[in-house]
Amino acid sequence: MCKLDGCPSEENRAPCPIAGYGPFMRDFRGDTIYFVMVDRFCDGDPTNDHGRDPSDCDPTRKDYWKYWGGDLRGVIQRLDYIQSVGANAVWLTPVFDQIDLPLEIGGVKMAPYHGYWTKDFKRLDEHLVDRPEDQRVFAREDTVFDELVAAMHARGMKLVLDIVCNHSNPHIPGAPCELYDDGVLVCAYDADAGGWYHHEGGVEDWGNPSEVQRKDLCGLADFDEESFAFRSYIKGAMKQWLDKGVDAFRVDTVKHMPIWFWQEFTGDIEVHKPDTFMFGEWFQGGAWDPASVEFTNKSGMSILDFSLRNAVVAALASRSAAGFRDVAAVVDRDHLFRDATELVTFVDNHDLPRFLSISDDPARFRLALLLTMVARGVPCLYYGGEQLLHCDEGGGNDPFNRPMMTSFEETPLVRDLALLAALRRRSPAVQRAGMRTKWLDPEAWVFTRPYLGSTVVVAVNRTDEVRAIEVGDLEIADGDHADLLGGPALVVRGGRSTLALAPRSIAVFEDTRPLPVGATSIDVQVHGFETRPGERLLLCGDAPELGGWDLARAVPMEWIDRATWATTVAFDASTGLDVHYKFVVDRGGRLEREPGRGHHRRVRASGCATWRDEWRE
Repeated sequence: MCKLDGCPSEENRAPCPIAGYGPFMRDFRGDTIYFVMVDRFCDGDPTNDHGRDPSDCDPTRKDYWKYWGGDLRGVIQRLDYIQSVGANAVWLTPVFDQIDLPLEIGGVKMAPYHGYWTKDFKRLDEHLVDRPEDQRVFAREDTVFDELVAAMHARGMKLVLDIVCNHSNPHIPGAPCELYDDGVLVCAYDADAGGWYHHEGGVEDWGNPSEVQRKDLCGLADFDEESFAFRSYIKGAMKQWLDKGVDAFRVDTVKHMPIWFWQEFTGDIEVHKPDTFMFGEWFQGGAWDPASVEFTNKSGMSILDFSLRNAVVAALASRSAAGFRDVAAVVDRDHLFRDATELVTFVDNHDLPRFLSISDDPARFRLALLLTMVARGVPCLYYGGEQLLHCDEGGGNDPFNRPMMTSFEETPLVRDLALLAALRRRSPAVQRAGMRTKWLDPEAWVFTRPYLGSTVVVAVNRTDEVRAIEVGDLEIADGDHADLLGGPALVVRGGRSTLALAPRSIAVFEDTRPLPVGATSIDVQVHGFETRPGERLLLCGDAPELGGWDLARAVPMEWIDRATWATTVAFDASTGLDVHYKFVVDRGGRLEREPGRGHHRRVRASGCATWRDEWRE
């Protein structure tokens, strides 16, 4: 049942047609993710600030390499605030038990406050819990982690856990580099009788995929994915976290392991908990990196969209000469992905300088965040950005992009984010549609996102001047449409309008229509057929909801990108049954069926799902 505002289900009692709710959890396209670095967010329990080595914490919060006190209790205390920003999913940095001693690296004493130096993937770290017994999270059902999951699910929120499969902890001098299974030592890097690790030194040639996958990243002990013992351990641990109520995984350093491992991993996870949404961190991956595109299409998970982030930051923070042309160029390559609408989009994260450290321009930062909220993909907000949080020391690079959260106030930016998050929850167009450019120059961009009767129109102006832009074919109903962000209305006559854009502004207009709702609602998506101008795709099959093989009653589909089409079908008569279907090309009234044998699926008995198919020759 849907518990958030913006859901069109009558009194929130009907099966929710909005992506991600009910039994189908994989679809995050209607969601907004809020990324929390747990140690730097909120200190809910000061008694756990120091770990087993008292020197690992800096209570003055000046040493960026030490713990500062944030914990899971603090996340629970701030769920109201996170929801006030509009987010309904929370990505937590790894909560696994970390090494106990600060390590001296490059002359600096460092503690694993970030969560990426794990020694035990089956225990919680002592800095994050209320009491020592909470660490044995799989031996109890009353830990602070259980309380967090229960509190989030009661609010209709999802928990995204950051996981690491590539490595454990450092094996530099002074570090024991041991790995535990719920407190039981299973191996050590220097006594690796079971062959759990590669022992090939650090990466030297970053252009050599073999080195990137087999050698150590930053001195972190690199697991040998050929080890059956390791694979059993890591997959078993992650399945236990899912059993604890985790809804999705953000997966660290995916480019550092071979794709066959990820296919095995995602396949096993899918069998254990169907529809688990996963997205990986392929650093600097996206449309301009062919290897990351291949990973996205073949691994079983999505990725963080660095290409879109870099283009948006270049256009709005660095004021690049190409401006929005470069942003649109990324979107123009969406057809390379099997499903670009599932890419996780962002402006800031914990590995790159924050926008405001690159350019301390809150107005253009607002444009960047709000543009991400209405673009294709799943938007992810980095904690504190909505409060204009940043530290510019060291150019704002790691670790200075990880300051302590200092304010939880409602601000104009918080309200704007919440407005667009609610739009995302209710609008099929924002969730599912592609992006069609209607006006583009370096300084301004107007695009529409139509999907089965719903449309969103977005206009962005980065200049310091008013822009008047006349556009046609807006694909939104004639009439007056209010700007959700408070600017002038969009007056459309004959599909045309003149937009008056204020300096450094974004305007968002919607015409939202309900999708067909049945006992089961299925998003059907096909990738791999590049339609030409004037062509469109239809869906036809043996089920009555698919026309019963009568092409005159075939279901119209919606253009997403030049290789992807989609539609949403409400099933009633065919729920619980197997269906056979094909895609059909309409070439101006001349209908041609997909050449291959077609596709077979079983319709769920109830709820929502997405069928992603490849065009079959």
